Amino acid sequence: MPTVLMRKSLQGLYRLAQDAIPHAGLLLQRGWQEDAADGAKAEYVREVCDVTVDDLYRHAFRRWSDATADKQRFIQLRLGLASRLFIGTASGGALETGCAISHSHGMPHIPGSSVKGVVSAHARERFKAEGERGDAVCNELFGYGPNKQRPSGLAGLISFHDAWWVPGSAESPLVPEVVTSHHPKYYSTDGRTPATDWDSPVPNAQVAVQGSFLFVMEGPCAWLGLAADILTDALHTRGIGAKTRAGYGYFNAEPDAAPEPTCEWVDETIAKLMRQNKASEGDTLRGRQLALEWAEIEDPILKREAFDDIRRRWQEEGWWDNPPGRAARANAIYLQDQVDE
Repeated sequence: MPTVLMRKSLQGLYRLAQDAIPHAGLLLQRGWQEDAADGAKAEYVREVCDVTVDDLYRHAFRRWSDATADKQRFIQLRLGLASRLFIGTASGGALETGCAISHSHGMPHIPGSSVKGVVSAHARERFKAEGERGDAVCNELFGYGPNKQRPSGLAGLISFHDAWWVPGSAESPLVPEVVTSHHPKYYSTDGRTPATDWDSPVPNAQVAVQGSFLFVMEGPCAWLGLAADILTDALHTRGIGAKTRAGYGYFNAEPDAAPEPTCEWVDETIAKLMRQNKASEGDTLRGRQLALEWAEIEDPILKREAFDDIRRRWQEEGWWDNPPGRAARANAIYLQDQVDE
């Protein structure tokens, strides 16, 4: 008898729901219909992968990035996937299609424990030739379990936080993938049925991840650089997640460049003021009216994003430190607001 993922009393309401923001994790764990037709799984996986990034996640990502920007305490690395990633496949349940999805925001993430496990294993192998000195370095970085000298074990100096998916690093965070099992009876019977050359392959729809991730490590700044080098090398040479032997889960060798701050509000407001005043884009950007519109923003996160974008554009034109003409009045509004904060 199949496992019921959703109460029958909710199935009708689920079909009628139109306004709820899709959450990939809930779709994977609770959205599959018990009475789904044969062959519908692949189509359902495509529906899960159509989930897009919303403003809630963008704002949360920005807060996390800002909260871990102190270089005396944290180090950040934006690493892009060189191939697709399978992470959290064991959480698939009855759907047999799992992915590590943030409970709060519905976006893929890489658990910090997984990152630490890969980096620790890579470091201990890399420093094996150093003998006791290499062991001492790894023990300082990652800690170790109980032993005779220290029954309670030792915590490592470096804390590995969950890696967040970077908004805008790919068209969508999730992508459909197909894994073909060539010996389904062998796997379903725990090896009791022999695997043969004439077994029919069975395509199995899966959810993979694409794009980039923000990795954050915390600890003494004297050790963070070494930890970052090991992390980058480990993810490039060993990969992370499932099916690394098949080429999944590998990251690029070089970190991504930090993206320039951009804000849709700035583009929309400039376009609106250009139409109203029949002015050029440059005059509108350095004009006082844009500054006044910006000063009225109530959402502190949006206001900060807009300020960073406007300042970047001014700096590209050489206006920020030496505002030309009447641009000084607009510049004063931006600077005064920052002082008030």
